[in-house]
Amino acid sequence: MPYGEKSAEQVYQLTRRIADYFINQDVKMMVIACNTATAAAYERLKNELPIPVIGVIQPGAQTALATSKNHSIGVIATNGTVKSGDYERIIKHAGKFEVISQGCPEFVSLVENGEAGSQHSFDVVDKQLKTFKQTDIDTMILGCTHFPVISAEVSSALPGVTLVDPGVETASQVKALLTKQDALTTLENKTPDVFYTTGNPDEFVRVADNFLNAEITAKIIKF
Repeated sequence: MPYGEKSAEQVYQLTRRIADYFINQDVKMMVIACNTATAAAYERLKNELPIPVIGVIQPGAQTALATSKNHSIGVIATNGTVKSGDYERIIKHAGKFEVISQGCPEFVSLVENGEAGSQHSFDVVDKQLKTFKQTDIDTMILGCTHFPVISAEVSSALPGVTLVDPGVETASQVKALLTKQDALTTLENKTPDVFYTTGNPDEFVRVADNFLNAEITAKIIKF
């Protein structure tokens, strides 16, 4: 962290290491639940790995396309995701859509530091999104998996704009694919969730508890 300020090749190499670890754990699917990593690694990993790989950018773009009424869509993400141009490319390929993108790396720090919901967070988000207030966007893609945590702040800054969380559609696609392959785990045979982190496990747990609203434990991975 932060992935968004690293080169695309660096992000690919980091993501590939995690993918190799997952393969050794005999997982049945990999979800790249990070827009920056999806932009940098998805196309390569889906061809390199022996398991299905799903990213978050295509599902997010598809939802935005179905949501926007006036064909004007905003994207807020890390600088790495914005620089990739993936959201813009997918959306504009679907027709005459206007796409306005902005890198907001400060938002990642707000979430990582546990400041979501604070007055400081509302002030920072409002200031960063001022440029969008002069546009006609009716839909905003939260193009970083941290950003749904500050959706209240984004809605306050851009009232009337519909927010799109790519993670929701990604989860739907995961369920659909596993169901089709008869590989979806049921509640009856579900195993306990296991969380691993390449960073400080105590810090991970503090932030993840906020995300998941549940007490979790985490194990560290060292490469």
